[in-house]
Amino acid sequence: MKPPRQIAVVLFSACLLLALAGDTSAVPTAATVEREARQTVDTQRQSQKIVDAWSVQRGQLADRAEALQKELKLLERQRQKAEAYLASQQAKVAELQRRLAEIARIREGLEPLLDQTLARLQDFVAADLPFLSAERAQRLADLKGVLDDYDASLSKKTRRLLEALAIEARYGARVAVSEAELELDGGTRRVKLLRLGRLGLFALDSQGRKAWRYDPASKKFVALDGHARELNQAAEIAQRRRVVSLVELPVGKAPAPEVKP
Repeated sequence: MKPPRQIAVVLFSACLLLALAGDTSAVPTAATVEREARQTVDTQRQSQKIVDAWSVQRGQLADRAEALQKELKLLERQRQKAEAYLASQQAKVAELQRRLAEIARIREGLEPLLDQTLARLQDFVAADLPFLSAERAQRLADLKGVLDDYDASLSKKTRRLLEALAIEARYGARVAVSEAELELDGGTRRVKLLRLGRLGLFALDSQGRKAWRYDPASKKFVALDGHARELNQAAEIAQRRRVVSLVELPVGKAPAPEVKP
């Protein structure tokens, strides 16, 4: 005799077979199977197309992302370079501003000094021996015009003043001979002027017999006796008309004029 558990299993199986045999509609037909198979294949094809399309798009997006990354790196380098350039320009602007402030400070101190130097030079020329008067006066007038010119640069003003000082300094080391008309001995005479730097200024008549010496104290020429021959020799040497030789000249302090009783 079978156990009760086994009998129950056999009965459940028999009932299940009877139920399946009684419901013939649960068995799929060939058309249904074919239709479902085609739908499955179509679904797989559509899915594959979507996958393929996405694969292409993904590649394009990857290429675009890579290009954008490179562009971003380039822009970053350009930004860094622009920042460095800006910092450099700001430093240059700051340096220019510092120089402008320094130039303004120097101008404030130097321009009065230039004016003072010009005034002293004018006084010096006025008290100097009277030679090249028109040329020297014109040079001083031009120099004053430059120093008074607001638009002239400080370097130009300084250069012109130094040039004038250098020219005046060279006069003291040169021997020069020229001709002029002077009021001498109560009349106008055509004379030869011999200038020995700033040691002395002498006048010689056309015959070479009479000589005069400029006296800074009286600001006029006074007769000089006994030196006409030596002065003529010195003038010829200066004009390269005579071989260089030693000549004794009256270059000391001018003697006081003789007072006749």
